Amino acid sequence: MKRSSYWYVRLLTGHEARPLFVGLVTGVALLLIFIIWVALIDWLGGDVHFSDSLWGLEVFLIAIASYAIGVTVHTLEMTPRDVLALAPALALDEKSLAREAVTITEQSSAIHIWTLCWILTMIILTWWASQMAIDDNALARELFQPTIAGWQYFRNLIYGFALSQLIWIDIALARRLGKLLEEHGRVNLLDRSGLQALAKRTRRSVLVWIPLLVHSIVFIVVVLAVVIFPATGIRRRYIEEKSRQLEKVRVRIADRSAAVVDGSSTSESSNLPELVSWELRLQQARVWPYDMSVYLRVFLYAGIGLSSWVGAAFVERFIGVFFG
Repeated sequence: MKRSSYWYVRLLTGHEARPLFVGLVTGVALLLIFIIWVALIDWLGGDVHFSDSLWGLEVFLIAIASYAIGVTVHTLEMTPRDVLALAPALALDEKSLAREAVTITEQSSAIHIWTLCWILTMIILTWWASQMAIDDNALARELFQPTIAGWQYFRNLIYGFALSQLIWIDIALARRLGKLLEEHGRVNLLDRSGLQALAKRTRRSVLVWIPLLVHSIVFIVVVLAVVIFPATGIRRRYIEEKSRQLEKVRVRIADRSAAVVDGSSTSESSNLPELVSWELRLQQARVWPYDMSVYLRVFLYAGIGLSSWVGAAFVERFIGVFFG
C-alpha cells in the first residue's frame, strides 16, 4: 500500500501488524502510562485516591480509544481491497484500478483543521468539567482530583484524537468510494452482482461501529454516513439510466400502440406485450445499489446501540425511583 502524506495514516499503515494487535498494544501502553503516572504522583507525595468505579472508567475510556485506533487500521487496510473487489462494477482497466486502490486512503489537508478543532474542544471540555461544582459526586471528585490533573488532559486528548481520526477517515473513504463509483461505475439495472463488495463493506462498517454506538448514540450519524455516501453516486447513475430506458421504451410503446389503433399493425407491433412487460420490469428496478436486507441490518445494528442506551437510562431511573 502506498503511504499517505498524512502522518497518522503513515503511522498506522507503515507496518504489517494486524489491527487487533495494534489495538491491544495501544491499550496496554495507555494503561501502563496511567499506572506509571499515578505511581510517580504517589511517590512524589501526592494524595491520590482511586475507587473501583474510577479504575473501571479509566480502563473503559482507554479501551474505547484503543478500539478506535484498531478499527482505523482495519479500515485503512480493507478499503484498497474493497476497491479491487469492485472491479466487475468499475469501467477501469487493471492499471487504473490498481492506481485507485493505492491512492484511495490519501487524506485531504482539511483533516488537520478537523483534528485541531477536536483537540481544542477536548481541552476546553476537560477544563470546564474540572471547574464544575462536583462536591455531590464522589466519582467526579476522584476523576478530577487536583493531584492527577494532568492525566485527565492527556487521556481525553488521546480519546478525542483517536475517535476524531476514525470518524474523519471512515467518512472520507466512504465518500471517495462513492465518487469512484459515480465516475467509473458500470450501470446494470437488472444485475447488481458487481456491487456485492460494496454491500459487504457496508455491513462490515456498521458492525465495527456497534461498540461505539453502545458507548454513545451520537455515532449513529457516522453510521448513516458510511452507509449512504458510497451509494449516492452510483444511485444517481441508476436513476439517470432508469429514466433514459423508461423514456425510450415508452416511446416505442406509444408508436406500437398507435399502429395497432390505426389498424396498420405490422410485425414490429406484435412485440407490444414484451415492451409493456419490459416497462414494468424497469419500473420495479431499484435505484439503490444495496438490497433491502442490507438496510434492515443497518437499522438493526444501530438499534442495538440505541436500545442499550435507552435501556440503561430506564434501568437507572427505575432503581432511583423504587430503591431511593
